[in-house]
Amino acid sequence: MLKAFGNYYYTFKAKSYYRILIGKHPYMYKNLYLSIFLLLITSTLFSQTTFRISGKVTNNKLEPLAFVSIQLKQSQAGTITKEDGTYSLTVDEGTYDLMVSMVGYKQQNLKLTLNKDYVQNIIMEEDDTKNMEDIVIKVKIRDRSEEIVKNTIRQKDQIEAAAGPYSVRMYIKAIQQDSSLGKKERAKIDSSLFHSSNADLNGMAMTEVLLQLDHESDQHIKEERLGVKSSGEAADNLFYLSATAGDFNFYNNLVKVPTISETPFLSPISYSGLLAYKFKMLKIEKRDGKRIYTISVKPRQISNATVEGEMTIQDSTWALLHTRFVFPSYHLPEYDFFEVEQNYDFVHDTAWMLKDQRFSYYTKSKKTRLSGQTLVTYSDYELNKKFDRKHFGVEVSATAQEAYEKDSSFWETVRTVPLSEKEIRFIRYRDSIFRVTHTEAYLDSIEKANNKITWKKIGLFGQTLIDRKKERTWMIPPIISLYEPFQFGGARAHLGFYYFKRYTSRKDLTLYSDLSYGFRNKDINGSIKLTRMYNPFNRGYYMFEVNRNFDRIFQGDAWINQIKRSSYFLNNYFAVGHGLEIANGLFLYTEGDIALRRSVRGYRTNDRLDSLLKGILDNNQPVYFDPYNAVYGLVTLKYTPKQRYVREPREKIILGSKWPTLFVTFRRAFPGPFNSIADFDYLEFGLEQKISLGLLGTTRYTTRTATYLNQKNLRLLDYSYQRQGDPFLFMNPDEAFQALDSTFPLFKRFYNGHLVHEFNGALINKIPLLKKLQLREIVGGGFLIAPERDLRYGELFAGIERVFKWPFNPLTKFKLGVYVVTSAANQFKNPVQFKVGFTTWDKRRNKWN
Repeated sequence: MLKAFGNYYYTFKAKSYYRILIGKHPYMYKNLYLSIFLLLITSTLFSQTTFRISGKVTNNKLEPLAFVSIQLKQSQAGTITKEDGTYSLTVDEGTYDLMVSMVGYKQQNLKLTLNKDYVQNIIMEEDDTKNMEDIVIKVKIRDRSEEIVKNTIRQKDQIEAAAGPYSVRMYIKAIQQDSSLGKKERAKIDSSLFHSSNADLNGMAMTEVLLQLDHESDQHIKEERLGVKSSGEAADNLFYLSATAGDFNFYNNLVKVPTISETPFLSPISYSGLLAYKFKMLKIEKRDGKRIYTISVKPRQISNATVEGEMTIQDSTWALLHTRFVFPSYHLPEYDFFEVEQNYDFVHDTAWMLKDQRFSYYTKSKKTRLSGQTLVTYSDYELNKKFDRKHFGVEVSATAQEAYEKDSSFWETVRTVPLSEKEIRFIRYRDSIFRVTHTEAYLDSIEKANNKITWKKIGLFGQTLIDRKKERTWMIPPIISLYEPFQFGGARAHLGFYYFKRYTSRKDLTLYSDLSYGFRNKDINGSIKLTRMYNPFNRGYYMFEVNRNFDRIFQGDAWINQIKRSSYFLNNYFAVGHGLEIANGLFLYTEGDIALRRSVRGYRTNDRLDSLLKGILDNNQPVYFDPYNAVYGLVTLKYTPKQRYVREPREKIILGSKWPTLFVTFRRAFPGPFNSIADFDYLEFGLEQKISLGLLGTTRYTTRTATYLNQKNLRLLDYSYQRQGDPFLFMNPDEAFQALDSTFPLFKRFYNGHLVHEFNGALINKIPLLKKLQLREIVGGGFLIAPERDLRYGELFAGIERVFKWPFNPLTKFKLGVYVVTSAANQFKNPVQFKVGFTTWDKRRNKWN
């Protein structure tokens, strides 16, 4: 290394020798001594060797243990395990005694000699002794609440094992009150049909469900819904209409309820919960000669996903009799408040089982509030039941059509709790409305009112025409959509049409067409697409499409490139397609296209716009290529092993799988037919998966590789492109690179991957002041290996996000994020970039998009 101080220079090599070349300078010696002193300190520091010891601590079920104390006897170094059970220490070379301890488990002492990085995984054994007062973190306890909780933790495996595999009948009653209707909207609803005495029933919804549940373990459940009755317009927003909605079992270390939160919650009835919660005795009473303890549960700051409330425990058996816990709204995309209350009973003198549980929830904004309550009762337990080996599979719930057709006498027989006066009024009210609203006269009047042509519909919202008897719907766009000023080649007049028919079997038929006329070039474009869903259960469909429109050469390009004229061409094609789930989790999609592809070089454009954007957009002229025809075939296979699902009478609801999804796509251009000249073969395959890491958040990844197997006649429009990053905007991190400097084609085999981890507050929420801001952390990155540029590219990003509500719809939420992106490559350098992103909540799919 060469360094300069004024007029002299010196070179050095650490740990070797020093050679000084001295020139003339008045402060030469002072600077020289300082440099040598700093060099000696650096050499001394480098001479010390440190190593890293790391691993994971679990119980005998291989479940991660949080807050386990890890200490080195010969050193001051120590730590506690994270919420996923991992730990890490950096120490000097040497021999150490590793002491691992946690309340409720036997302490382990391990002797380790460190002369390299070392991984030590540890399985803790439960302490069978009754003395559980030794705890690493000493807490002064004024009452016996924590001691009682310890006893429950120690006995919980025996409490749960007593029931064995079991069956139970569940009755569910869910009610929602919608207060989002304003005075004007209520006035529109109230009529001769809605008597004023029932005004409090407007916006109310109610669903009753009777089901039989078979349970062997948390992973092995199967239910059959025997009866389902829904009343009201908002019944789809009700929670817990099936046992698949979640398992609120607080005997588990983690309470996993993905239907309300991606993040599992730490149970107070766990050894990690002893450190994450504060317990306080609220009440002690006697029942049947046994003491009953009511204990308050409040979270500390050391854990992110915790509940708050109280629980009641019986002395000597140490079983839970009652729980009432509120879940933090921070982790609930759909709710501002969510509470579960449970009662237990001793069944058949054998096991403590749920007697009932009640869910209370609401979401609100300044002027609206949507509140709901669901009561679930349990009866007819059959404990220690033997199930057939193949009884439990990937179908976790089934509902026959007959379940939706049960009459009032059936429900009067199976209800385990009586209806309130208001609920009885509501059912009678909805039944009377149903009878009136399903008469021919009423239905005809509704159809007539809907089909009435008004200026508001024609001008702003579009005209809908319904043929009720034939179950047909037509939609005509409004006048304001007829003129499209910002299109390639200038403004265009546009006319569209939409037709839809759904059958009682849930099969459907969709027809969409549009036609446009370009004023500057006097050209006509348009498309017609027909789609037929013929198998709703296995998502079987076929489609036909005829199209003549301006398309983009690379549809997925960055927005800065998509607004350029160089990204457009004229695409004329006829396409047929088909899709079907041919086996559970295995989807097959096929498509065939006959395309006549033309350049748009000859089209007239706006010269004035060109002059305005000259300094902003480069290469803003259409790409010229010789016209050609092509025939394409596309086959895509997607397979997810052990995909769990719910069977409805005419459809299948996919719940997902713990296994990754494998996808393969093959695209072929066939030379010859219809004067086709394109000739290539393209193969792509990869993996994608979403993984829950417990309290540390969720991780998802996508990785793929692709190449052209044949490039005999590969045209510009058939290139496989890699898109550049978008300026200012943070795009979908599962598909896009944020900082790639340009868009370029890929002809040889390439590899890329994306990984995203959402902490869901696991880090920030442990800082009290920041926790109030309700921020969320996200990190991720990606890589690209492309032979064309001999490119090795990688990027990392980190961001902070916050959830907001749509001001006009309290049920709809979105996330706004700020991100910092950095990247490295062997061919170019990018500075650190700052971007903003926007994500919406998809209620139907229960995920952020």
